[in-house]
Amino acid sequence: MNATLSSDVFEADLEEELAAFIEATGLFRLFRQVMGRPLWTACLSAGRVRCDLLLLASKRGLNAGWTHGPILLELKQPGDPIGPALSQMMDYLRSSWLLPNGVPIMACWAFVCPADRVHGPLASVMAQNRVGTASLDAGELRLYCGEQRVLTVCEGGVMRVGEVRIGRRFGSRS
Repeated sequence: MNATLSSDVFEADLEEELAAFIEATGLFRLFRQVMGRPLWTACLSAGRVRCDLLLLASKRGLNAGWTHGPILLELKQPGDPIGPALSQMMDYLRSSWLLPNGVPIMACWAFVCPADRVHGPLASVMAQNRVGTASLDAGELRLYCGEQRVLTVCEGGVMRVGEVRIGRRFGSRS
């Protein structure tokens, strides 16, 4: 079987599974295959971009504690290196996304799924840029930004907000 085809099939199945899980919680409005455009890029030929899933907290999600902005989820084949997807996520956080009602928004967080939590020096870069990894298993969607748990969404609509004060430094680190 063609590797690209199997990857596309896997991502479509994962998108369906994630969408069903997220919608069942009632914590987020879910938008699929959202189109956007870079707000700034060093590449003069940059065109439009597309993200797999965009989550906006619903009233229930806001009341449960997620007041930290829109979330992007980009799906990838398990076992693939996460470097290219993380670069893509950093580009996506410098893009605006067009909602179906025509309103453009910017995301505050971006996660690659499925991928394990990252440790070491790369975790610091991820935290500063608010990009991370996500996994869905055992009835929980867990979002990590580097080594920090940002959010856990559980079956039944239970939410646990973790460390969200990361990525606020700018300029010199000394």
